[in-house]
Amino acid sequence: MKHITIALALFITLSAHTCNEGDTAMTSLLDKKWVFQSLNGKAVTMPDGVDAPWLQLAGDRLTGFGGCNNLMGDYKMGDGVISFPSLGSTKKYCEGVQPVENEIKQVLGATDGYKLDGGLLKLMSGGKEVAVLK
Repeated sequence: MKHITIALALFITLSAHTCNEGDTAMTSLLDKKWVFQSLNGKAVTMPDGVDAPWLQLAGDRLTGFGGCNNLMGDYKMGDGVISFPSLGSTKKYCEGVQPVENEIKQVLGATDGYKLDGGLLKLMSGGKEVAVLK
């Protein structure tokens, strides 16, 4: 009986530790300004004087900037899984940066997972890396 009790206590301890690692990874994504570095394998470049696109996850809301418009919406996140089901933006048109912003919205709409790699956040779609943020 003593061995069963010890085995059960060990199992519970190890299970709790595994859950905490996932929670720590998810928590490290929150409340940080993540700046887009690449989209679909191509570096994100903006014209002189235009702020780099970014996003931030706080609470259950996404806020951000696409290069022209403010981004907003909800996100859903689990261990290695993330999606942006209700992405919206303001409605300005900015010549020269609109293609980048459109691609950001397309990538976020297709995102279904993430990986943390050092200080980088990699957004995934169908197992393929679609964006890198720092």
